[in-house]
Amino acid sequence: MSCACRTNGFNYSIFFWTIPAVLVSALGGLIGTTSLIGFGSSIPGVSIVNNQIELLAPLLSEAFSVPRNGEITSISASFRATVAVDFSGDATVNARIYRATEGSNTFTPTNASVNLTPVSGLLAVNETVSGNSSNFAPVNVSTGDRLLMVFSVTGPTVVTTLTGVASAGINIA
Repeated sequence: MSCACRTNGFNYSIFFWTIPAVLVSALGGLIGTTSLIGFGSSIPGVSIVNNQIELLAPLLSEAFSVPRNGEITSISASFRATVAVDFSGDATVNARIYRATEGSNTFTPTNASVNLTPVSGLLAVNETVSGNSSNFAPVNVSTGDRLLMVFSVTGPTVVTTLTGVASAGINIA
């Protein structure tokens, strides 16, 4: 974990290295299952139901708590493939912050997200896609809110599985 506290905000780096992130697209170019990444771990195969993620045991520890009121003003993320995949078309990996209020285990998407470098066709082993964005309205967060970094893939018209290593960071000003 890395937290650089500065006068213009807090930077949170989120990463994992023990369990691969597995992203699955659904038919028609939709999101299939996602992976959550935390401080040193990931949880693959998480479904979004009714635009929400419900964290139940043993997933309760993947979120991190916001230490003070502020606004998410930027996001940076990358994904490195550990297994080659041919998307047979265009695909987009997205990293998005989901938020739950203090005391809740129900997370909903925020507009703090970034689309990583688009992929067309083959994504080779060790190939990395990345992106940075501050091109969204600042997302208000309150002390005690819990945040999740959720990676997903969309675009291919057939079900496609992407496996790799994910990392991300956000700024809370």
